[in-house]
Amino acid sequence: MSLFFLDQQESIETIDCLAVNIGQSQLLVPMPAVAEIILNQAPEQGDQLPPWVAGWIPWRHLNIPLIDFGALQSGGAASDFGASTRILVLNSFGEGHSHHYYAIMTRGFPHTLRVEADCEMTTQSATENGNCIKIDLQVDSEKLLLPDFSQIETYLKEIPLYY
Repeated sequence: MSLFFLDQQESIETIDCLAVNIGQSQLLVPMPAVAEIILNQAPEQGDQLPPWVAGWIPWRHLNIPLIDFGALQSGGAASDFGASTRILVLNSFGEGHSHHYYAIMTRGFPHTLRVEADCEMTTQSATENGNCIKIDLQVDSEKLLLPDFSQIETYLKEIPLYY
């Protein structure tokens, strides 16, 4: 099974990714989705934000939403990861919303992984994997969850524009 990522036309043998600690689990984020890793900063609170959005952060002359991925998965409120937080800025490839970038909170510093097409993958039901997870993988003895970016981007529609 070819990984990339799952809906590419051409087969990809390897892809560089980041293993990202989001608290209760680790995400596997393909490098093409990553815009930048930045240091922690206090988000600016906004009106009418979904509870899983911690607020807005300034990035490259833009204000982008900062998402607590664990809270997005559970439908809970965003938490404060404290001083160990790094922020992973992601590119948005979907349509139907106005957010070209968004960010997720991480614990510690993400590390790079090269994922081979023949790595061990397990497919579970959406309820077993959780909200916004496409598939889980075993890479170098680490259990990693591949985000479902299209599902995440449907949630971006719930975030109003920054004013």
